[in-house]
Amino acid sequence: MKNICILGLGSIAHRVAVGIQAAKNAQLYAVCSRSYQKAREFAQRFTLPCFFDSMDAMLKDEKVDVIYICTPNPLHKAHILNCLAHDKHVICEKPMVLYTQDLVECFAMAKEKHRFLMEAHKCVFTPLNQKIHQMIHEGIIGKVHLIEAQDADDVWVQKKAVSPWHFEDEGGGCLYDIGVYPIAYANFMAQSSIKQIQLMDQKMNDHFTIHAQANILYENGIMAHIATSWVSKMENTAHIYGEKGSIHCQNFWKNTEATLMRDGKEEKIKVSMKSDFTGEVQHAIECIEKGFTESKVMGLEASRQILQVIES
Repeated sequence: MKNICILGLGSIAHRVAVGIQAAKNAQLYAVCSRSYQKAREFAQRFTLPCFFDSMDAMLKDEKVDVIYICTPNPLHKAHILNCLAHDKHVICEKPMVLYTQDLVECFAMAKEKHRFLMEAHKCVFTPLNQKIHQMIHEGIIGKVHLIEAQDADDVWVQKKAVSPWHFEDEGGGCLYDIGVYPIAYANFMAQSSIKQIQLMDQKMNDHFTIHAQANILYENGIMAHIATSWVSKMENTAHIYGEKGSIHCQNFWKNTEATLMRDGKEEKIKVSMKSDFTGEVQHAIECIEKGFTESKVMGLEASRQILQVIES
């Protein structure tokens, strides 16, 4: 059992907390925020042993084993390195960092300190996507040729209330915010390294991306088309097409149900799930207990290939 502290109490932190508390091998021990009141209220809501209003206090607490970083994207790198320097294991919300060179630096630090580091891509670890991944591996739909995945939210059109950093040149835009979901999904389901990328994007006043599409060719011949947007209300779906059938899923990053089409018949794929964040947490703790410094599923190379698409 490992004690986890959530660093940063933005809107996603509540869902992360629920996911941690549902994990079998982890305990939500504390939270940390610059706001004393916010940290105290959060700790009271989730009945936590303690809370912190400074990183220094959090890092000095020897009972904190793992830090789950939920701070704004541009702060991730500095926070990761600081936590690792103080001998803490780290799970960092996507995107872990903004550039490949920063990614390499962070994983090198984790290896040097013998501490675990993982980018939190929940869609890779949900029970449904783990099941679909296994079905593809077993050849249930035959040889896969095409993967389609898209995630869109009309944030910019509706002027939805989001943090100001979402609209900054560094770490802002829909690709870093939600585009990482279809990229991570396609990479995971393709079960192969990327060979070629064609990315097109539309920027707001030449600053942050508001719409993007990419075609990805993998070494095993599978092709993927991914799309993401803050200005178009697209369906948030994923489709995987094989020679013997296909798999289709709405809200693929958090769903518990998908549809298998095979031999002209429709079959439901169903799983149970307490929280879409639990799978990634349990996987990380299992890796830590085995003495790993990175995940074999979502390690340096997996995170690098996600950034490879964004940076192309």
